[in-house]
Amino acid sequence: MIENKRRQLMTKALLALPLGLFALSSRAGSQPPKAESAPEHSVLNSLLAHQRETEARQQITDVLYLYARGWDRLDEEALRGCFFADSDHQHGGFKGKSHDFITAGMKAIRAKVKSTTHLITNPLIEIDGDKAIAECLFFAHHRRMNKAGSDEEDYFLKGRYLDRFERRNGEWKIAFRRGLHDFERVVPRADQGLADAPADQLSARKPNDPLYEMLTTLNK
Repeated sequence: MIENKRRQLMTKALLALPLGLFALSSRAGSQPPKAESAPEHSVLNSLLAHQRETEARQQITDVLYLYARGWDRLDEEALRGCFFADSDHQHGGFKGKSHDFITAGMKAIRAKVKSTTHLITNPLIEIDGDKAIAECLFFAHHRRMNKAGSDEEDYFLKGRYLDRFERRNGEWKIAFRRGLHDFERVVPRADQGLADAPADQLSARKPNDPLYEMLTTLNK
């Protein structure tokens, strides 16, 4: 909510800047304001269009990153906030609604996975009005028990997210996601120092991760 307000204020300020500069320049020397010429109008429109596209790209990129945080912190609110309620999802053997994918994933991770880390890279975004197509790479690490139940192991998975974004009521979210896999690897646990590290030196899940305490300071 704070981030949305900050963006709204920033957008208003940036949108007002070129208009304000034009107004000041046209009033220089106590001369009456001049009518806006065609070239000046074109420049202003170009600046406004560029600002709108930049804002859209940042909002879409933030959603991609928030999705990674959602899984790693098991932050269900963050995960569901990335998708519209009617969003469709196709990833691995799952094909259905995005919110059902999250429900199943949360249950599986809580039961079988000790921790995860998702990295999002190479986001490429094509925008057309209130719709956009985004492609990004993901690399995910899962710490889990091995099949024998004798020790932990590390499962690595790499692939791509192909997303159709839409802007509804001024907010960009995912309307359809297709997850594709390119690489996987399972290796035995090989911890050294981290194996005996105290909890306050390690990442955790919501609400125990230090991030959430820090976020509360923004509201004070």
